[in-house]
This record gives sequence, C-alpha cells and structure tokens, in this order.
Amino acid sequence: MSPYGPPPILFRDRRWSGREISSIALAWREALGEEFSASSDPAAMVMANHLEAVALFFALSSCCAPVILLPSDPRGWRTRPPIPSGTRMVLPPAFAHLESEAACLGLHVTVLPEVDEAACPPEVPFMTCPGFVILTSGSTGLPRPAYRRTATLLQASAARVAALGFPARAGVIAVLPLDRPQGLMYLMAATVLGRPVGLLEHFRHNALLTLFASGEYHHWAGTPVMADILNRSVLAGPHPAPPICVLAGRLPASMCRAFEARFGIPLRQEYGATEALVVTVDGGPGSEVRSQTAGRPLPGVGVHVGDDPRVPCLVGEPGRIWVSSPWLMEGYGFSPEVEPVATVEGWWPSPDIGQLDDDGYLTILGRLDDCIRTGAGHLVSPAEVAAALEGHPGVTDAAVVPLEASAGPVLGVLVQSAQALQPDDVRRHLARSLPPWAQPRVLEVTRELPRLPSGRTDRRACIAILEKALPLQRRHADPAAP
Repeated sequence: MSPYGPPPILFRDRRWSGREISSIALAWREALGEEFSASSDPAAMVMANHLEAVALFFALSSCCAPVILLPSDPRGWRTRPPIPSGTRMVLPPAFAHLESEAACLGLHVTVLPEVDEAACPPEVPFMTCPGFVILTSGSTGLPRPAYRRTATLLQASAARVAALGFPARAGVIAVLPLDRPQGLMYLMAATVLGRPVGLLEHFRHNALLTLFASGEYHHWAGTPVMADILNRSVLAGPHPAPPICVLAGRLPASMCRAFEARFGIPLRQEYGATEALVVTVDGGPGSEVRSQTAGRPLPGVGVHVGDDPRVPCLVGEPGRIWVSSPWLMEGYGFSPEVEPVATVEGWWPSPDIGQLDDDGYLTILGRLDDCIRTGAGHLVSPAEVAAALEGHPGVTDAAVVPLEASAGPVLGVLVQSAQALQPDDVRRHLARSLPPWAQPRVLEVTRELPRLPSGRTDRRACIAILEKALPLQRRHADPAAP
C-alpha cells in the first residue's frame, strides 16, 4: 500500500488536515462506485488550485485508471490528439458549472455530491493509479497530452526535494497552476514529505505576502511576473520571503537585485518541461546562487548542448538542449494509445537552446523555434535581445519573437511600457549593446502585452500584432522594398 496521502492544506484561511482531505477523497471514491474505481479506462478531472480539486486528485489516484489533468479554463481542453469521446470526467461540486463544457467535447460527466461530515477514513491506497496525463503549455499550438507514470512523478519530486533541501516542518506555497508540471511537482513534494501547503487559487500579491510573513513556509515557486509585482508592491511591515524562492524563466538582473534587497532572499531559477519534469535547479547555498542561470542538472539527469547529443558543443557555445533523465515521459497521447517520445540514444531533444559553463550551470537562451539564423550564419537568441532591453528604464516587459518575412525569418519585438516610448528611442538603446545582425526588424510599443489565461505572454497574439507592422517597417527601413 502506498504511504502517500494528502498533505495538510491552508485554503481560503481555513486549515485542513491531511486526514480531513482523505475523508473527502474517500467519500467521493465511494460515490463513484467500485465499478468506476476498478475500471482501467482513463478518467479526467479539473486540476485547479482548489481544495476540492486536490481531494479529487487523491480520490482518483487510488483507482485503477490513468488520470487526465485538465486546466480550469475549458479553452485548454482541446488537445492534439483530442481527448477521446466518451472519456469519463469527474467534477467536484465547486466545478459543476463546467459540466456543459465537458459534454460539448463528448465526455461522460459525473458531478460529485457535497460532503457534509467527513468520517474518519480507513487506510486508502492513494497515489497507486498507473499514471497521469499532463498537458503541455500550448504556447505554440494546441496542448499535447504527455503520459507520466505515477512512480516517475514521485521519484522526480523526491529528487527535487533532495536538491533544494527541506528542513523539518517547513511547508510550500502553491500559487502556480497545479495542472502544470512545476505547480504539480510542489504538491507532490509536499505529499512525499507530508508537509503543509499554502494553497492560493490565483496570484494575489497581498495574499502571497501574508503567507510570506507567517514564517511557516520554506519553498515558494513563482514566475518572473509575480516577482516583479512583489518588488513593486506596498509592504505593511516586514515580509521576509521563504528561504527557497524558485522561478522558471529568464530572470532580469535588476529584478533579482530588487527582490533580494527587499526580501533578503536570492531568486533561483530552474529548468524543466512537461516531457522531462525537473532538469536543472540552483540548489546551492544562498550566497552562491547564480540567479541568471537555471542551475545544474539533478543527480541522474544529463544535459548536453549542440546539434547532436553524442557530439556536444564546447563549453559556452549555444545550442539545442538535450536531456537524458530517469523520468522522461512515457509518450504523447492518452493511455493505452501512447506515442513513444522520440530520442537519440536516450537523449530527448528539448525545444530550447542554452549553454553550459565550466561549472555545469545551464543558461537558458530561448526556444529553438524563436531563434533566427541570419544569412551570415549568426544564431540570434531572443533572450539576448530581451536582456539588452532590460537596461532601458521605460521597458517593463517584452516579447521577442520570430516573424516570417518574404526574404526569410526576421526578429520582432513588442515592448510593454507605461510610458509613451518611441520605437526609435528603444532602437538606439539596443544599438549600444547588440551587434547589427541581432537588431530586430520590427519593434512596436504597447501598454500591456497580450497574455494567456495562465498569465504567460501570448506569443501568437504578439506575432500577429508585429506581422501587421512588418510591411510598413520594411518600407521604412528600405524605401525600395515593395
């Protein structure tokens, strides 16, 4: 029998013990019936940052079927390949309003009853289902379903905990979406260790700062946007951050300096993917954290950079990131129809580019499909351009993306600024730090970047905006252009 059960959770200012959550999970498992629990047909659920979602997650984890984890926004339920028609879907009372959305996709929906009094549960074999389907981000197309074995998720969570350290009685703050790997892995880490979770439904800086100030939490995982808002928020009294603050994504040096000056804690990067879970993390002592890198590979994980993982490029040279890991995913699709992940002698080709230094620290330079190789053979990284933009005082965020032009791909930049910035002023700023072949062809300024429901930049919307400006700016740059 699995030793893993729900961790204690603070949700909407109420503390729930692991036993109380187990009771709800058991009541719902019984409501589903033995025929449901014994079936091997996949079951879907909404994996939201909500106590009922967590209880259902554990209830379904004790059944015999793989569990499909869907986001709370039904727009993210359309996948490639699509969820098979007739798939069972279970909704707790708080998400009963999504029944019609699920039915439109041909899913067979069960809405669970309210649980009034939670009885003392017997021993329940939680976290014993075969595996989970986690959707990729969908930032460049429809999300793809990635099948992960339960044992693999638990192993990766334990490895992450070991790399970052976890003192006795310390908890985690869960604000990232639990349907995404980084958010789910923190719930799994708390499950592995039986530590408390401060669960926030959405990012609200005041609520997060309250959890910071409690001193009960040792880990917080967030995004650069969250860190930037925390840096600019008004503080009413001391709010020391948890000792371990981990962000996925490029961290501007100015943001890191401001966060450490304000909260006394360095920001750490990590790198991972739905297909590979955690790859690298900066687990060093606070005084040795290198915030501009994504840290080093976890024990047992290999990282090579280059066109071919069998012939990696030299230290410091940029190239594609290849990953060898004991917890690579089993494949794309919905069990039992799973397409094995393609590898080269066990090395998975990530969609990202990066570079390794002499100490084995990985720096993420951007997505491979974002980079542009110029006619002269130069590889232009969006991260390099974004880093140059950080020094401009009026730039608060930027999307650096490739655009399709008649003569081949070119670089476009959409700058976010609350000021009335002129594109030519930004171009002059970039010219001081970037070579001519790295300058963007198109540069536009907006007050707010378009964003996905998750808060991430909507790259496709940014590309659409910049492509409309491409013909005009091409004529401006070259009067002879058509």
